[in-house]
Amino acid sequence: MDLDPVVLARLQFAFTVSFHIIFPSFTIGLSAFIATLELLWIKTDRDVFHRLSRFWTKIFAVSFAMGVVSGIVLSYQFGTNWSRFSEVTGSVIGPLIGFEVLTAFFLEATFLGVMLFGWNRVPRWLHVLACVMVAVGTAMSAFWILSANSWMQTPTGYEMRDGLAYPLDWIEIIFNPSFLHRLPHMLLAAYLTTSLVVLAVGARYLLAGKFTEEARVMMQM
Repeated sequence: MDLDPVVLARLQFAFTVSFHIIFPSFTIGLSAFIATLELLWIKTDRDVFHRLSRFWTKIFAVSFAMGVVSGIVLSYQFGTNWSRFSEVTGSVIGPLIGFEVLTAFFLEATFLGVMLFGWNRVPRWLHVLACVMVAVGTAMSAFWILSANSWMQTPTGYEMRDGLAYPLDWIEIIFNPSFLHRLPHMLLAAYLTTSLVVLAVGARYLLAGKFTEEARVMMQM
């Protein structure tokens, strides 16, 4: 039986994307939740927010790592599965992905170490700042990735020369017609996903009669 290489490439890419998106969706919302917990901790001095922050930070670390690893595979598949597309649009897509790495990912990576290993090692305000910066970084990452993905659907601000796409206006490229609709949709989906996970965990602990104070806080937030 002959299998169409294009169909196989689509199936492989679809599987990778479907697996990968679980983790960014969760980490975008979870980083914002952890930052909120840290801000409430420093504002109210209630230890329950500190305990919850430490609990969810461990889960965030695993989810973030899985997102990075699966994202690397996804990046490689642009070249292996869609080499001709990458060749044609590389002058536009490449810089957008590069902007994501140079701004969002470097910001996340810089403060992630403080967030994970700074407990009792750095001042409280610095740890709170690190959590906020990681949350900002994840949102910025969504900004650039959604910009690149939206441009693939509604390309603007470029011209074709010798069969290759060349950028003309980066503002038009970044803020292409579908981007302003898709970015809030993605961010809202990420925050809702995390909210439901936190709610489910809180409900489970409350039903089990364990960590009831933390469970109530999770369900109330």
